[in-house]
Amino acid sequence: MPESPAPVAESPESSSRPPCPAPADFRAEVATYDRMAEHAIWEGPRYRMHYRVLGQGPPLILVPGIAATYRGYALMLNRLASQFRTVIFDYPGDHPDDGAKLGRITHDHIVDDLFGLIEHLNIGRAFLTGLSFGSTVVFRALHREPRRFPKAVVQGAFAHRRFSRAERMALSLGRHLPGQSSRLPWREQILAYNSKSHFPSIIEDRWPYYLEQNGLTPIAALAHRLDLVTRLDLRPILPEIRNPVLLLQGNEDRIVVRRYFDELNAALPAAEGVIMPLVGHQPHYTHAEALAQVTADWLLPCAPEGCPNEPKPAAGT
Repeated sequence: MPESPAPVAESPESSSRPPCPAPADFRAEVATYDRMAEHAIWEGPRYRMHYRVLGQGPPLILVPGIAATYRGYALMLNRLASQFRTVIFDYPGDHPDDGAKLGRITHDHIVDDLFGLIEHLNIGRAFLTGLSFGSTVVFRALHREPRRFPKAVVQGAFAHRRFSRAERMALSLGRHLPGQSSRLPWREQILAYNSKSHFPSIIEDRWPYYLEQNGLTPIAALAHRLDLVTRLDLRPILPEIRNPVLLLQGNEDRIVVRRYFDELNAALPAAEGVIMPLVGHQPHYTHAEALAQVTADWLLPCAPEGCPNEPKPAAGT
């Protein structure tokens, strides 16, 4: 008879390795962020900008995506706040009483207001991280004042997007519709097609929360930002951006597909690109802890002698 296979002995390293922690409770993380973060308003020249600050350390400004609330980034910001003074702000039109005249606000104005907030907070140099639409604001800021930003991280980034004539007409009409984007027809079906498969069962509770927060963006504000994207082409300035930029791209991203990443990686002189397997366009929901970790590690790499919180090797090893 064939011999039974010998049992495989576990290495001391694998047997002592702690189990993976359970995924964070996303809503609890939002509650923690709301309790700990400072919420204030800057009376800017174009609108009353709501912003939030959490943490101590080098300033890190997160420029959000096109249809999101700060709550969608709460878990990521909670983790980053252990090493950075994090700042996140709302776009014009996100609040009905912010006084924004959307028809008069250009993409350059949004960049102007980012610099205005930096001055308001008395920040000298800062790190930038931008997600999706936020990456376009980051690129313009890096091009305008490169010495102010030592490094930047962008995810789901692009320098331009293509839109059909029908899409352009729909966007033009959308700027005049009242209410929030939760009223848009087929919204949930489109979001599910693009992103639901990237929310595995272990974090399935985050999917309805993502739908809820995505639906809070006013239709007029969303259409305004999309309209700005249709007019945007940052490709000519990319070769002039010499700041180190980390490009993060979800391999399964259906919204900002791989060709935009390849275009940026080829055009930015100091870019480093990372493809994230099994990740879509919403890693701040699906992989928030890992996204925060790779951002922090790249912006503040460990010294040659090791990270301050890293376990020291045993004597003789």
